Amino acid sequence: MRIKTSGLALAVVLAATAPSISQAAVFNIALTGTAGGFSHSQTDFSGLHFEQFSQALDSPDFGFTVSQGDTVNTTVTFDGLVTIPASMVRTDLVQYLSGSSFPGVDTQVTGTYNFFNGASLVETFSFTSSTFGGLASFSAVFPPGNHAFTFDSFTDNFDVTTLSAPGTIDRSSFTYSLVSALPGIPEPATWALMISGFGLAGMALRRRRVIA
Repeated sequence: MRIKTSGLALAVVLAATAPSISQAAVFNIALTGTAGGFSHSQTDFSGLHFEQFSQALDSPDFGFTVSQGDTVNTTVTFDGLVTIPASMVRTDLVQYLSGSSFPGVDTQVTGTYNFFNGASLVETFSFTSSTFGGLASFSAVFPPGNHAFTFDSFTDNFDVTTLSAPGTIDRSSFTYSLVSALPGIPEPATWALMISGFGLAGMALRRRRVIA
């Protein structure tokens, strides 16, 4: 017996047996912070001084799981105005999202910050940043963009471009750092010249005493 299979029937069979491809998800996350809730720390690294101001953010939306290709739209609202002062070298901005069970893998995100004062857009900064064991929206703002600005909310909208295993987000923080240059430290050759100068000055002083 000869069996005939139409092209349409074959297509239906193939579609039914093909593995399903998961589509990228979009997460809209609301977070809150307090204008006076920033903790302050400072550190020196590679000739630069960092004044860091950071705080944990709260959200009823924690517990969502992201995968590579997903989009995350966060809106962070403060209970008052926040002013980021001008910096000397640059201003670093980072919102960090992670979780207790987030995999220890390399990640990368690409997106945009938008800062608002009420309904008015104050500043916009784009970024592509990488980290490990979480998602970090890091933007380094150089002159002339590193001037002071005031805001009461911001959005951080990004695509997850690198994440080899799904990760669950249950915490977040926001940090801004004011970066300045450390005072110059003399090179060894400079120290040698200074010591030689001190020696010559001492010899001249002794000679004056002998002549006197």
